[in-house]
Parts: sequence; C-alpha cells; structure tokens
Amino acid sequence: MSLIKIEDEDIHKLLVSGRSYFDILLYNCYDEEKKIIDKEKLNTAFDDLLDNYGDLLNMGIMLSGFQFVGIILEKNLSLTESYEMSVAYFLLSVGFLISMFGVLICFITLEYLRGCRDETVEFIVVGIQKYKWIFKSADAILYSDCIMFTVPINLLIYNSLELNLSLTYNIVCGFLFIIGIFIHYMIIVAKQNYNLTKDDLENNISIFNIFNTCNSLLNGEENYKYKRRIYKND
Repeated sequence: MSLIKIEDEDIHKLLVSGRSYFDILLYNCYDEEKKIIDKEKLNTAFDDLLDNYGDLLNMGIMLSGFQFVGIILEKNLSLTESYEMSVAYFLLSVGFLISMFGVLICFITLEYLRGCRDETVEFIVVGIQKYKWIFKSADAILYSDCIMFTVPINLLIYNSLELNLSLTYNIVCGFLFIIGIFIHYMIIVAKQNYNLTKDDLENNISIFNIFNTCNSLLNGEENYKYKRRIYKND
C-alpha cells in the first residue's frame, strides 16, 4: 500500500518539525492535513539520500588519495627547514585522517539507510531523526577536508613559484573560498523563500542581484509568495 496513515502523534510532530535536508525530504513525502505519508515518495527520497552519500563517499576517497600521494611523494620532508612547510605536511596528514573518517561516516550512513528502507514508516522517521546529526556530520567533514587539502597547497606552492605568483594564487584561492561560502549559504543554509522581482521576470542576471537575494535571505521579508512546503507553517 502506497499511502500510509500516521496515527502516532509523536511521529506527526517529528515529520513537521526540523529544517535539515533529511527533514525536508521526509516532509515532502507527507500530507500534513490528512496525516498520510506516500511510501513511493519515501522510496524516492531514500534513493536520493543513497545517491548523495554515495557521491560524498567517492569524493572522500578521492581526496584521501590525493592527500596520501602528496605525503608519500615528498622525499625531502625530513630535510624541510621551513616551519610553514612542516605545517603544510602536518595539515595534509591530518586531512588524510579526516578523509578516512568522513568515508567511514558515509559508509555507515549508506549501510543504515539500505538496512531500514523496508522497515515501518514510524521506525524510519524515528531512526533518521535520532541519527541525522551523525549523518549530516559527513557534510561538515567533507568541507573541513577540502580546507585541509587546500591550505597545504597554498603553503607548498611557495616552494615552486615566485613570491608574487604565490601571493596571487593565495588571493585567488581566498576569493573563491569566500564566494563558495556565500553561495553555499544562499542556496543551502538559508530558508528558500522567494518573491519575484522585475529583474527575475526579465531574466536580468548580475552579481548585484545575487547580493540582493542573499541580503533578503539574511534579513528576511515580511511576506514571501513562494515558500518551501515545510516553511509554510512558520
């Protein structure tokens, strides 16, 4: 049976609360008024989660491979006199451990999701709510791993390039990092509530429109016309 009635009031409260990626996927399978969850949509949500964490697993393995190669191929590590170079290789080594830990978290998440997808809906909802902070930690681990991979490169590059080129590389890297954080907050972290503007209707795209959108998300507006389903009760 595709449509399942939720009789447990605690399960209903779990389904309509929370704002994480997991909460949004579960809520989109749920009819809040009728208290009915669509099992077919839930299976689709599971497929999406499995794909996402499979991609995170592969990326963690790839980064760990680069970090491992960077560590073992450095023949002059023991002869390095620069303190900055020692810090760079230390960060590479720590980043390798973080990568492996992130891969472990992704593997655990995949195993859990595959193992519980045929359980009762109530079990699935409670289980995901109980462990979602662990599952979501894989995202944070991946972000920190990217930093632990990028910072050493910004230090090691001084061994290969002239000072002015190395500084230029550092500036470009810092600029892209700030833009990446900005875009990530705007699209992933902030509540996705919208009002159409004249620029949207005319397809006028500029960097100023992006800043205006982010400012609107940061400060909020009194009335949004277009909201995620899960935010309509806010």
